[in-house]
Amino acid sequence: MILLREDGAGRDPFALLLLERHGSIAFPGAHAFPGGVVDATDADAPGARLPEAQRWAPPAEGDCPPEALSYWVAAVRELFEEVGILLAEREGRLVDGPLAAEVAALRARMLAGEPFGPLLAAAGLVPATHRLFYFARRVTPAANPRRWDTRFLVAAAPRGCEVAVDGTETVSAVWLSPREALRRHEGGEILLFPPTLVTLHDLARFSSLDAVLEDARRRVVRATTPEIVAHGGTTTLSFPTSAEGHPAGPRLVLRGGRWRASED
Repeated sequence: MILLREDGAGRDPFALLLLERHGSIAFPGAHAFPGGVVDATDADAPGARLPEAQRWAPPAEGDCPPEALSYWVAAVRELFEEVGILLAEREGRLVDGPLAAEVAALRARMLAGEPFGPLLAAAGLVPATHRLFYFARRVTPAANPRRWDTRFLVAAAPRGCEVAVDGTETVSAVWLSPREALRRHEGGEILLFPPTLVTLHDLARFSSLDAVLEDARRRVVRATTPEIVAHGGTTTLSFPTSAEGHPAGPRLVLRGGRWRASED
């Protein structure tokens, strides 16, 4: 879940939310976008729908409606679970503002095991899945001991939202522009893994939050798997284009224990 907000105080036009992962889960200590695994209950989300303006790959070439909806619901649920930000609507209006008592109570019930979709429905809320747009889909190489097939979705943050990390999967959270996140990774201040790095390079091209969303609406996303090449003591990682009409991203080189964008 790539959550964006306008950044009036910074030099860049928008910032995104990155979470520092707990040391006991996958990707320990790394900064990553909110997200997780699709749950069986994500198929039961009354009122949830996919964005009407989204372009889709042909059947058998990528995700298509209506099967894709569970990924969109999972992204909304995981965001709420990990940081307490709820992308939901009541009577057609996006719920915004700081973490209110009602929303906090719903989160506590969800974390105690109540299914997300029915829980929202009982409160008169609908997951705002139609506000999320497809940005990329990346699959880890076959050589990896653990493999992931990850959908990257993008949306604007509700006004006045506050981050409340769960303290279990997430240690801390920070809003950074794509360029600042890349700078901190290069300087060793934070750790980013390849899918996040390539996505941040893609996002750094855009001049505004609205430009990101408009581009995502038009994307036809297909799954891609990067190519790993080890030669002469150097390991590189190349990502193919995962959506029509946008760059594949930089070639990454493993140097000093971390992946960095190649200078050639």
